[in-house]
Amino acid sequence: MMSLSDTAILERWKSEPAPLLPLLHAFHDRDGHLTDDVLRVISAGLRLPLADLYGTVTFYHHFARFPAVSGSPRVCTGQVCMFRGGRQLLTDLGADSATPMPCAGRCDDPVPVLIGNKVFVGESMGELVSRASPLPPVNPGGTEECVFGSIREPDRASLAGYKRTGGYEGLVRAVTERTSDEWLADLETSGLAGRGGAGFPTAIKWRAVRDAANGPKTIVCNADEGEPGCFKDRVLMDHDPHAVLEGMALAAWATGAVLGFIYLRYEYPDTHTRLEEAIGEASEAGLIGDDLLGTGQSFQVHVRRGERAQDHRLQRRRGRAG
Repeated sequence: MMSLSDTAILERWKSEPAPLLPLLHAFHDRDGHLTDDVLRVISAGLRLPLADLYGTVTFYHHFARFPAVSGSPRVCTGQVCMFRGGRQLLTDLGADSATPMPCAGRCDDPVPVLIGNKVFVGESMGELVSRASPLPPVNPGGTEECVFGSIREPDRASLAGYKRTGGYEGLVRAVTERTSDEWLADLETSGLAGRGGAGFPTAIKWRAVRDAANGPKTIVCNADEGEPGCFKDRVLMDHDPHAVLEGMALAAWATGAVLGFIYLRYEYPDTHTRLEEAIGEASEAGLIGDDLLGTGQSFQVHVRRGERAQDHRLQRRRGRAG
């Protein structure tokens, strides 16, 4: 198959919302690395200072700058995987070509090995296979679950399966039965708060966005979860992607946002595919897209895949290699 030219790749992406990361991915997929000439093309095409662009590229350790690094296996050496054979697997796959990567969010099915855009798992070279990520086990204490409450229902990841278990009913009720003021009042009454350390009330945050004069307003779902041993977001996106989209659509309805971005970590290529499928299903059904449930409000959702922030050890190692 003929490779796309620099101009064709640039034209494909430069008019898209937040084009930089997908543009970098497109050139990287074509060439296997990002050359100085390509960076100059992107810098001129997007009118970005070359120094800023270089800083972005070198911030992410999955973007190769030299051909020798391209396509090499990347082996998880996070805490869990180190106890399950990660170090030996790294050695067996080739000390000169395989490279370590921090916790890759597959702690429930170790050891993940990333080769190109495909994830393999296994505790030794002979066991490496490509398979779907596992469902979470049932709560061992019998506690009623909230976020994972319906995630094990058959076909839950599809639009039909999600709607069969009550999916999108909340969005439909909010849009057809409540004004945004009433919906925000309901949210305030519920006491819903962020799950970070501050526990900031969601209704206050969303109302501030709704009342802000500037636009366009945007909902950003941070799905980068890079903390060691943390993979709950991947489980939700793999097995309950429409729940993520419904939550974003509810936030958009409350705030008047017209754009949505899911910032996805690089180590989740299969999740990227699943999210794009879910976005396509929801858009075709009129649940998001040009006309959110007939309200006249546009809410376009895009996935932007990162490249994993550099580990300082890898930065020093690459600096020596370059």
